Amino acid sequence: MEFPFNVNNILSQKISKVGNSLIPEGYYGDRRSAWDYASKISDILDAMGKSSAVAQGLKNAITSGERLRNSEHTVYLLIDPEGKSGQGSVVGLLKVGRKKLYVFDASGAHHEMQPLCVLDFYVHESKQRMGCGKALYEHMLREEKTSPQYLAIDRPSEKFLGFLYKHYGLENILPQANNFVVFEGFFIENPDEVNNSHPFLNSRLLNTLNEGSQSKSSAVRTGKTEERYNGLQQLYGRYAAHRPPSTIGK
Repeated sequence: MEFPFNVNNILSQKISKVGNSLIPEGYYGDRRSAWDYASKISDILDAMGKSSAVAQGLKNAITSGERLRNSEHTVYLLIDPEGKSGQGSVVGLLKVGRKKLYVFDASGAHHEMQPLCVLDFYVHESKQRMGCGKALYEHMLREEKTSPQYLAIDRPSEKFLGFLYKHYGLENILPQANNFVVFEGFFIENPDEVNNSHPFLNSRLLNTLNEGSQSKSSAVRTGKTEERYNGLQQLYGRYAAHRPPSTIGK
């Protein structure tokens, strides 16, 4: 995605880490320059967030400059330094942040967690299937010092689920009562666990969730890589309604 300013002057690294200051990590400059950087980063986040929402069939963007400024989340931005005749273009966006969640393991036990969550993930249509998504995701894992199985995914598309299976072998989903998806392995020595001693472990909801767990896991292991999660549209996250195909990078 191109912008009416030199992206390379704002995002000097191929992948930049941006927090709620809207200033790229590693920035050095005066207050006036910082304001200009923050303004342009906000423009980038607004535009990329809107494109991500359109790609996922969402009515409203879940990423914007204002939203990031008012949160403790982190956004990773991937650029193509050669884009726009050497001025640079923005290729991908990946937003993560910690959220307090109550999640169920395979046995139905209830855990209070504050895991790192993937909240938005988008690669521009012109750069799909070029390894951009994998490069961006790998960079985030290194920066956050975590592993793929420890991440909770907010309302993932079927393409994103296919991406996680293809690159990280994640396929066995543990059904939850919220919009987040976690995989088998999420609870193994997970440092983000807060408390798992809640008294309502045998609730009717837990029983309902776990009755279909094995059949759902079996279903997603069949078919081609990109097709194996299509049957989950009615089961998890935002799949209650039809959406255009996701543009998460391969």
